[in-house]
Amino acid sequence: MFSIDDSIFVTENLNGAANSGIIIGDKGVILVDSTFFPSKAKRITQFVFSVTSKVLLYVVNTHYHLDHTLGNCAIDAPVVGNFLTKRYLEDFDLEKFKRSLEPIIQKELKEAKLIPPSVVFKNRITFNLGDKRVEIVKMGGHTPDSSVVFVWPEQVCFCGDLVFAGYHAEIEEDSNLDRWISNLKKIRQRNPKWIVPGHGKVGGMEEVNEMILYLEKFKNLSKLLKLKHVKEIVDKFGEDPVFAKRGFALLFEESLANYLKGRGKNGKNFGSHKTRWS
Repeated sequence: MFSIDDSIFVTENLNGAANSGIIIGDKGVILVDSTFFPSKAKRITQFVFSVTSKVLLYVVNTHYHLDHTLGNCAIDAPVVGNFLTKRYLEDFDLEKFKRSLEPIIQKELKEAKLIPPSVVFKNRITFNLGDKRVEIVKMGGHTPDSSVVFVWPEQVCFCGDLVFAGYHAEIEEDSNLDRWISNLKKIRQRNPKWIVPGHGKVGGMEEVNEMILYLEKFKNLSKLLKLKHVKEIVDKFGEDPVFAKRGFALLFEESLANYLKGRGKNGKNFGSHKTRWS
């Protein structure tokens, strides 16, 4: 558990699994993302109640991917999310998804169920915790519903999967790189002191700058996708320090394939992240 201060915590995961945030204010507690496993979500709430007696007000979902939302069912609090997040989760066939998993994970998720947001917003929503203002802004980019959570005056930004720190970005068929880059620049303009990535270690503005550079280089690769196979591109660019220093190298090739497949489409892909990020 990483502590930004004595009221804001992040469950950094050394294996690259999705981070979860804890924001403790005078009026209560807000969680950011619930992780993939309900059992992990339960442990997070147990930690919350070990450090504060404040009421658990909400859990916020930064986007629809299951490694950020499936733990909702283990948290006794209303879920906050964008209207697109709600729509995507309501449309998803969880039981079919479970049958595609390894038996040991099926067993772990036997009782899991999807809990879509019940507190829904279109563009932004703000909660006043007394000593803190929690501002949730829908941005898009990684997914159409990608949202970030600002905490003021602490200058913290929970970026969801708009930022991957130390790992290759998960670029899906419904990712929009232009919007992703543009929204990272908007985050930079607001000058948060702390950047909490969806995956990886908590950092500062350097994580946003590195993510912008990564995506700009990735976008430039698309010009070669029409001419060469993905494997050739990986061989050529895989040693670039911008890419080579990040974990989960196979995700780089998979993301290139997804980007090529998704050009001109607006599909949704719940599947490729299903256990890698758990």
